[in-house]
Amino acid sequence: MAINYLLTNISKLKGRKNYDESSFAVENLLILEGVADCIKQKRPAATATAIAISEVAKAKATLIFTIDPSLYVHIKEAKSTKDLRQKLK
Repeated sequence: MAINYLLTNISKLKGRKNYDESSFAVENLLILEGVADCIKQKRPAATATAIAISEVAKAKATLIFTIDPSLYVHIKEAKSTKDLRQKLK
């Protein structure tokens, strides 16, 4: 699976020092996976209902795999991809 290769080659988010680079890489990874709409801040209601639950779960899992495990303590309670993204900022 191509995503496994990409995940091993993307620097994990360590914190503020590499947030911009990591965010850029992750956004493009989500685009490649077809789930980038799941992390947008504001979506029209029609778009929100069109996104399958599995796509949201896939986007959230992808984000988590791009984060250094030492930061998991800060994101464990995130319920959505939007919430997860906010906590990372």
